[in-house]
Amino acid sequence: MKLKVIDLCSGIGGFSYGLEQTGYFETIQFVEIDKFCQKVLKKNFPNIPIHEDIKNYKPINADVVTAGFPCQPFSNAGLRKGINDNRNLWSETLRVITEAKPKWFIGENVDGIINISKGKVLQQIQKDLEAENFQVQCVVIPASGVGAWHQRKRVWIIAQNSNNARCEDRNKQHRGK
Repeated sequence: MKLKVIDLCSGIGGFSYGLEQTGYFETIQFVEIDKFCQKVLKKNFPNIPIHEDIKNYKPINADVVTAGFPCQPFSNAGLRKGINDNRNLWSETLRVITEAKPKWFIGENVDGIINISKGKVLQQIQKDLEAENFQVQCVVIPASGVGAWHQRKRVWIIAQNSNNARCEDRNKQHRGK
């Protein structure tokens, strides 16, 4: 049985494409507001529901929630308004995680999220996930680390739900026991 994925702030589906290529994941829902990206998702992932606005989205249970939540609030190329930017969707991302009850969360953002507000934004994301019983690890991977000619660093937030009972129940379900 494949792990069920909800892909938030999906863009053109990079998370889902990569995960599905492993053969162990199946995307069950997208949440993406951009119309062009929705067209690409419909073409490449037919029959998978696309929800437009994360603020109105009511998730179902999933094994994995992914999110490339908007980077403009944290980007060095932007105004760096951080949590005061109306494009900051972390609170909505966390709401979906809380409601979907996944075993895993995988998030991605620009490296500006590390130092903005003296590091308090990324620290708050980690605290929010830990409050929901996740063990959190953040890693920075530059594009050059995977063969690109430029740096373009990205922060990856990998979190596993440490609620053993819930995880064990899901593991049994996926093993068919």
